[in-house]
Amino acid sequence: MGQSCMAGFRHKFLPIAVGTVLALGVAACSSSGSSSSAASGGSTSGGSTSSSGGLCSNIPAGPIKIANVEPLSGPTATSGTLTQIESGIEVNYFNAHDSVCGHQFALSNYNDKGDPATSLGIARQLVAQGNVIIVNDSFSSAQNQIQPYFMEQKTLVVNGDGANALFNAAQNPYAYSTGPSNAQYAQLMVNWAKSHNDNDIGILSDGTSFSVELAADAEADVKAAGLTFVKTITYSPTAIDLTTQLTQAKEAGIKTLFPTGFTGITAMVQGIKQIGWSPVVVGWGGLNDFDVTAAQLPAGAVDGCDISYAPGQPTSTLLTPENVALLNASKAKIGLNPQTAGVLTGYFDLLAIKWAIEKANSLDATKLAAALSATSSMPTNVPGLNLNWTATPSVHNGFPSASLKECDLKQGPYDILYAAS
Repeated sequence: MGQSCMAGFRHKFLPIAVGTVLALGVAACSSSGSSSSAASGGSTSGGSTSSSGGLCSNIPAGPIKIANVEPLSGPTATSGTLTQIESGIEVNYFNAHDSVCGHQFALSNYNDKGDPATSLGIARQLVAQGNVIIVNDSFSSAQNQIQPYFMEQKTLVVNGDGANALFNAAQNPYAYSTGPSNAQYAQLMVNWAKSHNDNDIGILSDGTSFSVELAADAEADVKAAGLTFVKTITYSPTAIDLTTQLTQAKEAGIKTLFPTGFTGITAMVQGIKQIGWSPVVVGWGGLNDFDVTAAQLPAGAVDGCDISYAPGQPTSTLLTPENVALLNASKAKIGLNPQTAGVLTGYFDLLAIKWAIEKANSLDATKLAAALSATSSMPTNVPGLNLNWTATPSVHNGFPSASLKECDLKQGPYDILYAAS
């Protein structure tokens, strides 16, 4: 849950451009008040052990309570609204086709307006309720306020964030990500550059915490790989013209550019063309968020992608009936765009929570965390992609590096990219 795209998973700051595709979907979601129910109740599906005994004998009667804290109003409401839409789709599908030992999920959405004080008040309310698992724990400064509180209160948080600061095991023992870490994205870009003889690498950062962390990881990996690191150039996340920064990069001798930010992508694409520069652009996943195509950038541009179509394989390999149903539900809400396929990776969160509860036979966060920490191969709805939290025990990111790819800027069905060779 949280925000998502097939290019860059869930990193809490979706591009503002998403607002243009949400016009139809927003009307179906409440953004007034502090709380709204996206999905709960209903009948359970067969195939799971009843909570009356056996696998989940210690689970209390009633649904499994999960919650999103997100801005549904205010300047970052676009990201929060998309989170709410995707979460509702995922929970509705799960409740119609699956269960946690006979239990369904009951999802609540809480509007913190992007305000840290409001967010902390909601967090305290959720902890007081008891047995609530947090999926999205807000964005930016609000998230920085409430995640430490959830950790202190031993509350499980499961989503797809990538920042080490949010999922390092020492400070965040109850926070687990179903997505790649920033370190994985950094290594992906560097491995691609080295294997394709792209050198003289520079970084373009928007100064946000995610971008700064990713830039630091990438710089270290560039140097460790024996490649030439030129410099990092930082711009404001509100900048609409990057020609000055791009000219600096060009004059510094940068030939391979790593854009590590969430913002400024459109300005970067326009600026590269405007100054007549031809670097190789190697993204972590942000290019696809803005529908950047190969024709808009110099030759050789690629973007990171968590889910992609494998070259030479039919798209039906990924587009199973389950995934098509999720994708069609998403398309009906927000249209066809790079965010449509976010429900596929968002569904990982529900599967991970189900896995932990059934393994732990408990809703106790300490036991749930222990179950996830011991998990090395949890199947997902994506064929061949299993989550593994034992590979890097110090960082709770379960996404396997082998499934993370650089992709051509070529969109296939549901705007999912094709892996580059």
